[in-house]
Amino acid sequence: MSSDDPAHVHTCTAPAREWLEAFPLGNGRLGGMLFGDPLRERVALNDGTAWSGDVSSEARQRVIDPSAAAEAVAAARASLAGLDFSGATASVQRLQSDYSQSYLPFGDLHLDVTHGSAPTDYRRRLLLRDASAVVDYRVGGSRVTRRAFISAPHQALVLSIEVDGDETVDVSLGLDSPLAVLGRGPGWLTVRLPSDAAPPHEPDLQSPVYDSRPSVRGAIVARWSHDGVSEGDLRAGGVRRLLLVVTTATTFTGIGRAPAGDENTALAAASAAADAALARGAEQLYARHRDAHHSLYDRVSLDLAGDTGLTPYLFHFGRYLLISSSRPGGLPATLQGLWNDSMRPPWSANYTVNINTQMNYWAAETTNLAECASPLFDLIAALRVRGAETARLLYGARGWCAHHNTDAWAYTSPVGRRRADPAWAFWPLAGVWLCRHLVEHVRFGADRAFASDVAWPLVSSAAEFLLDWLVEQPDGSLGLSPSTSPENHFTFGDGAYAVDLTSTIDLSLARELLASVAELASLLAMTGSPIVSSAAAALHRLPALPVGADGRVQEWIVDRALPEMHHRHLSHLYALFPGDDTSARLAEAAANSLDARGDDSTGWSLVWKLALRARLGHRERLPALIDLVLRPAGPDSTGEQGGLYPNRFAAHPPFQIDGNLGFTAAVAEFALQSHAGAIDLLPAIPANWPAGSVRGLVARPGVVVDISWDERHCLTEARLSGSTAVDVRWRDSTLRVDLARRDVRLAPDAAGRLALG
Repeated sequence: MSSDDPAHVHTCTAPAREWLEAFPLGNGRLGGMLFGDPLRERVALNDGTAWSGDVSSEARQRVIDPSAAAEAVAAARASLAGLDFSGATASVQRLQSDYSQSYLPFGDLHLDVTHGSAPTDYRRRLLLRDASAVVDYRVGGSRVTRRAFISAPHQALVLSIEVDGDETVDVSLGLDSPLAVLGRGPGWLTVRLPSDAAPPHEPDLQSPVYDSRPSVRGAIVARWSHDGVSEGDLRAGGVRRLLLVVTTATTFTGIGRAPAGDENTALAAASAAADAALARGAEQLYARHRDAHHSLYDRVSLDLAGDTGLTPYLFHFGRYLLISSSRPGGLPATLQGLWNDSMRPPWSANYTVNINTQMNYWAAETTNLAECASPLFDLIAALRVRGAETARLLYGARGWCAHHNTDAWAYTSPVGRRRADPAWAFWPLAGVWLCRHLVEHVRFGADRAFASDVAWPLVSSAAEFLLDWLVEQPDGSLGLSPSTSPENHFTFGDGAYAVDLTSTIDLSLARELLASVAELASLLAMTGSPIVSSAAAALHRLPALPVGADGRVQEWIVDRALPEMHHRHLSHLYALFPGDDTSARLAEAAANSLDARGDDSTGWSLVWKLALRARLGHRERLPALIDLVLRPAGPDSTGEQGGLYPNRFAAHPPFQIDGNLGFTAAVAEFALQSHAGAIDLLPAIPANWPAGSVRGLVARPGVVVDISWDERHCLTEARLSGSTAVDVRWRDSTLRVDLARRDVRLAPDAAGRLALG
């Protein structure tokens, strides 16, 4: 494979001028955006634990008394029974608290480089397969090469300079931070995170705030070695070889846990890590980093014959970004993954758990990065602890719940303050959606210990909340009241409202969670648990998925008129994807719904539509959607038209990483699906794709699949590796294969039916 293969390499011929042109590097905790200026390199640094506030931030915000909360819920239900949607809205707003905390930038590394003459023949590349950014250019008769990567084994940013030729360079280094700087010295900086940081949608509130309340402290440390002459603190002349390592540390101790220590504790930890990394030397640092990255990245590859376009690159880029922003022991990928340059980032760069955080992890199982989802599982576990209090205080319910937003402190209250629109502020079923990821991890082959020790406690507890939240309707069925459909509205009379009875996504999630209780209980031989019988009884009383007279899936149980026909959220189609409802009734209604919504939308909505169309097998509708995803987005793009920024971050706009990670998941669905009881090969290869192959995708229940196809999208070969018997389907042909004894090769026979190869 060429070192400049466009499926794995992004090449630019000029340095980045803006953050959205810089290249992202990361190891799951430490992140950097490398600009690549030959004269003044900037690396914008992020630390995944750099959050405003602390574990007590939520408790310090507005808290409603349990009796007042019960009164508000009862009033909302009474208003909805009388079709008083304005009254229901006002009652729900009484339940809303303030806001989650913000993920913030950590610092900046500046490297000033002086040359004997002006640099020429400039190039910078992001190498996905090696997780490194390389800048090279000529100075006189010499070639200067800078390589940067962020090592997971050594928890350090590593930047090297090599001059091939007779020239030398003079180098000086500086550290800075937009945070409150507590102390600085040669090659180090200590900082304090704000005690509070309100989101941009609260413009009347000061942000950030530094006061006497507790907050995270941190440190940045830089160390270097070189073959030049030292000229003071981190200044050197006559350099031909330089190795620089940068480390960070904070007092953060875990999701939902109080920080421990102070800036000196952080400084000592960062210094020790920097010294240890520097002692390894450039070759060993790079070799271990590369091997660790290859162990994840090389599991899957997509090749489209002769395609030098963006599609293969963007598929691989999504996996690269997930590896770089979500590793075991760290925090989950935020709205911007690991990278943020704003002290008041859009939507706090937090975890928006009504679609965006979940979409970040859709590709984890299918593209063989299951361990990268472990930070999400850690977040869910922390939400259970904090969400139990929210469920009890707001709803008098057992179990646990979470709403629209959360953060590193496991915030679970409904956000938005009392004046915010419940369409985006009130939605207590985020925890139910998050539980799908636990169940899917089991379906994709997680061991019994995960099912019993992690999935079951979280899922069964979420089911307890759901059972207490469900209310009997006049016809004897069960519904949810009050209920919203994130982040949509309906019209009634002269107004637009968001609060109604039983949104379709709430109904779909309720059905899925209650069924998952039975599924896990059967696997774990726990069918005698009281929660199992309660869940089964409630599941039987849920109404059918609502389809309107126009043939489309309704947004709520009662068919309401929608003021925004092209709304970006597709919550009412959850049951199709990421759910696994395969009924013909849903397929027809979902297709009608997608047609009515139209193609164009914001970035993450486009890739959700790609996944939905893939589930429907609408291969002819995929190329136009892909083109919309791949179009250029300018740095000042507004509205709801997605696309790609110059560094190929996905535009919401502004930048949200869910569009990148979701695209990878959608492309995986083109080639392989396994939600319908069989492993489906090539269910939705886009109509304009050439011949190609994909290697290493994963199907339920943990089967690794390689697939190749010809220019007519006919299967040429599939190889499967696993440990069980599975049904494999291609077009109208299904074959039962036993993988327990050996890997299996499949190919069409002379009659075009699937056969053992």
